Amino acid sequence: MPSNIFTSRLIKSGLAASVFLLASGASFAQQVNLTAAQTSVTLPDGSTVPMWGYSCSAAAVAPAACAALNPNAPAGTWSPVVITVPAGALTISLQNSLPPSVPETSLVIVGQLGAGLGTTAHYVPSPTHATQFATWPIAGDSTGPTNSPPPQGNRVQSFATPVAVGAMGTLTWSNLKPGTYLIESGTHPSIQGPMGLYGILVVTTAPTSGTAGCAYPGATAGTCAVSYNAEIPLLLSEIDPVQNDAVSAAVNAAYFSETLVWSGQPGGCGNPTYVVSASTPACYPPAVNYTPLYYLVNGVAFNNKSSAISASYSLFAPLPSTATTPITGSVLVRFVNAGLRMHVPSIVGSRTTPAVVPTGVTRAPVPGFSLVAEDGNPLPGVSRVQSEVFLAAGKTHDVMIDVPAAGGTALPVFDRELSLSANSTARDAGMLAYLSINGADLPSAAKTAFAAVKANPDTYNSVIAGQTLIVSDPGKGVIANDINVAGVKVVGTAPAGLTLNPDGTFVYTAGTPITFTYCGNGTASGPACALVTLGAAPIESASGITCPGSAFPSTVATTLSIKPPGILAGCKDAAGYPLTVNAASVTSTGFTTLSVDPNGGFNATVSGAGTYTFSFKAQNSQGTVAAAAATVTLTFPAATGVRVALVDGAKKTALTDGAFGTGDFRWIIEEDRTFYINPACTTNPPPAGCPTSASGIVPTFGTNFHTSYMPVVAAGCTGPLSCESGQTLLGAPAVCDGGNGVCRTTATQQTSLNPATVHLDPTKHYYISVLPGDAANSFENANNCLSNPTPSCGHGMGGVPIACVPAA
Repeated sequence: MPSNIFTSRLIKSGLAASVFLLASGASFAQQVNLTAAQTSVTLPDGSTVPMWGYSCSAAAVAPAACAALNPNAPAGTWSPVVITVPAGALTISLQNSLPPSVPETSLVIVGQLGAGLGTTAHYVPSPTHATQFATWPIAGDSTGPTNSPPPQGNRVQSFATPVAVGAMGTLTWSNLKPGTYLIESGTHPSIQGPMGLYGILVVTTAPTSGTAGCAYPGATAGTCAVSYNAEIPLLLSEIDPVQNDAVSAAVNAAYFSETLVWSGQPGGCGNPTYVVSASTPACYPPAVNYTPLYYLVNGVAFNNKSSAISASYSLFAPLPSTATTPITGSVLVRFVNAGLRMHVPSIVGSRTTPAVVPTGVTRAPVPGFSLVAEDGNPLPGVSRVQSEVFLAAGKTHDVMIDVPAAGGTALPVFDRELSLSANSTARDAGMLAYLSINGADLPSAAKTAFAAVKANPDTYNSVIAGQTLIVSDPGKGVIANDINVAGVKVVGTAPAGLTLNPDGTFVYTAGTPITFTYCGNGTASGPACALVTLGAAPIESASGITCPGSAFPSTVATTLSIKPPGILAGCKDAAGYPLTVNAASVTSTGFTTLSVDPNGGFNATVSGAGTYTFSFKAQNSQGTVAAAAATVTLTFPAATGVRVALVDGAKKTALTDGAFGTGDFRWIIEEDRTFYINPACTTNPPPAGCPTSASGIVPTFGTNFHTSYMPVVAAGCTGPLSCESGQTLLGAPAVCDGGNGVCRTTATQQTSLNPATVHLDPTKHYYISVLPGDAANSFENANNCLSNPTPSCGHGMGGVPIACVPAA
């Protein structure tokens, strides 16, 4: 790491101080100039993500220092910043160069008072909270009960002194405490923070090449509680490219409102049909959907896909520490979590000599690191030694390690929370870095691996005329078989219809075979380039599609419904193409109705018990139909004739509505594997002949936990309410019973099914559960169904064991 980041630390503060008088005494005139602006970052997979970031816009007034945490970031691109100052006063001049549509920004140092924090916050009126109606349709609508939210107070937009867009603000902290602190935007923190407006503030008496530094002073003036010989800040952060893209698109739209709330509802901001205009401006995306896909250390996502040079960007050196001027003693590592998710950094192979040990214990090096301070607060008592440290969002931890023995390699640092991927696909990436102490280099094995760059040819024999070829998984893209290649581009002019993404995924729409050459790593020739062939998809012959015969027994005498994949479960295409049912090939005899879904499910009804068959042919995605048909055999048993009678619990009168005159209800019959209780013995008192008739005790149901699974025998419905009548699809009556999430308009409700048609084994026990279709009536009538002119209360669910008697 270049020493200009920490140059001011090598100057004795007493020589660089300018003293002026204040009402409260003397203070250093430390000043740092920052600019908050729109920028971008290019990640290891070649993706470019819009960012907002701070940059050190002018020379800092000594003894303050300001620099980018990523010294290798190209000019004009994003990097977090690190500001290093001794204790005392600090002034930051913040220039707001964010997009013009962003009204303001601010800056807070978490854990330090100043810059108007808590005194000059900027508020905006709370959004309108209109009267709310019940959102559960069964419970009511606009005519039902309402909720009138109480008045809401103004909402904080900026937690510290706001700086308007295009303006420069002067922010002052009069008495900085020693320690490590997170710098971040105090305006819309859930938006401006993840966009990249963060950095580190280090308040310390920095070490020089010959003098130890003091991180935290002692209780007695002139003493030092925590001294160290070198230091390194490590800032952990994340990027959600989807949110950043959405924010950038919104603020750069022709019309934008920072206070408009995203809704996603029809007519609301965020809905796909929402048209941005002067009266309907764009808005920020919902931060609740924040999902980071890239993880960084000091603004760098580890890159093992390019070269040893790229990997060395994640090699950070503490200062003062070089190969020519080595240090001894201890190194203070300052961890800062600027992300919104927790992280658990660990330094592999580090050793530490605890500063404070229990009485009777001799100080000696041990594996791990010593915890020094948390959020700028020194930890008291015996030194705590750990191999990792938990960092919640916004948390800082200072840890101490010993300088490794000479001749070793750099120490790896990684997140044990496993933020070690990029864009959810690339491995060996993310929150991984190395500490280069006294010039220690990367492990030799890693350098050898990084040095190998090779792009391998790719062949995709998948082009079909009139079809779009989409490869959206980077694991199957053109660089999936390459070594240390990233950020690919087409060499020359891209073929018509081809869109190649930097991560190797692509879309091809022309439908004719082609070839093209790509190169990665910013090159135009050499080992990072390879040829891609998009060839014609092999046409599968009809004989290559095979389907075995299948059989499905029913538990109901007249109907059977099988969900996908159903009859396609055993079908195969020799070339691996997906299969569907060819509708024209379905032939059947004897069925009352037969509906076969393209995905293999079907619904069949028959007039009576017996064996029925139908045949079909499978068809692949190329349109090729199998040469041979497969036969499907359905077996319908004789009905047991279960009679179900429902009685109103209050009136004791029989329910006679529904398709079968026995009530409108949904039912399910399960095999009862509990301890059996004769239904005739469940009355109070039990009748004569029952096991407990003498005592009068009514048996209670029990569960055998070794056989507590209750297999479903059959289920159905008996009327318009329970069979879900009244649903519509684009205004047309519909029913959603295919099992594949697709509704059809060929029926208005599910088919009614009488429990009497179910076949039951007389050697087993069963239980029927009943769910009345009118159960929602009490809610629909505002919980006042009894007082209506015509009482309209619903019924509750119930159930009973089935006494199955063998047929004579």
